[in-house]
Amino acid sequence: MKVLAPLNSARLTVLEFGQHTKSVHKGIGLLGNALITDTVFTQYLAGLNTQNGLYDKAMLYISKSDETVKITAADHVRDNAVEATLRYLSVFELTDEEPKKLAHASLETLFKTYNGVQKWNYEEESNGLDNLIVELQGAKYAPHVETLQMVTFVEKIKESNEIFKALFEGRTQEFASKEVFDVKALRKNLKTVYEDMALYVLSMAKAHDVDQYNKPLSVINTVRKYYADRLATRPPAKKGEVPVPIDPMP
Repeated sequence: MKVLAPLNSARLTVLEFGQHTKSVHKGIGLLGNALITDTVFTQYLAGLNTQNGLYDKAMLYISKSDETVKITAADHVRDNAVEATLRYLSVFELTDEEPKKLAHASLETLFKTYNGVQKWNYEEESNGLDNLIVELQGAKYAPHVETLQMVTFVEKIKESNEIFKALFEGRTQEFASKEVFDVKALRKNLKTVYEDMALYVLSMAKAHDVDQYNKPLSVINTVRKYYADRLATRPPAKKGEVPVPIDPMP
């Protein structure tokens, strides 16, 4: 049965994800131009190449900009603050204490409005967290926050978001005449093109069982397995540390 090799790409660092998609594009290219005649497939490959180029440009720019590194790090801190709050809130899902049960249900509904806020682009996330904090500290939800003793979590989200915004807004002079890259948006776009292409290749390989799709599917799965295997054996990084990087495929 033809399938895509399992890979939790969310665990790949920003750099590793770019390495992964470039390896896929390069591997398929090595199969030869004559192999692929499907125009939809070639359009996917062209789109993947374009997104890889934009992603590479962003990575190069980030590596040369101290301010961008600080912004990226600050964004990671606020994302973690949101995630910690959600995990803490989930603890009360099965509580049998009625006040806490009601507080959990109400706050869970609120957080669903901001579902995936950590993956929104920089400015959208900043605005989203501003609005979330206003609601959490407002008359409707503040009592629930108090009931579940979540005040410190809310304050951490607010503090980390304010630090991010100060860094992000303060970049204006440095970046006045330069291109600015939103890594989250670029990664999301690259991920969409890559995954759409992979699923297309998989479905066509199942439907037609010819080299034009079977060989690229093999390339995709080889790359995916390479990164999945290394993620499985990578030692967990301590809090605040960068994970041991995965080398690009040879």
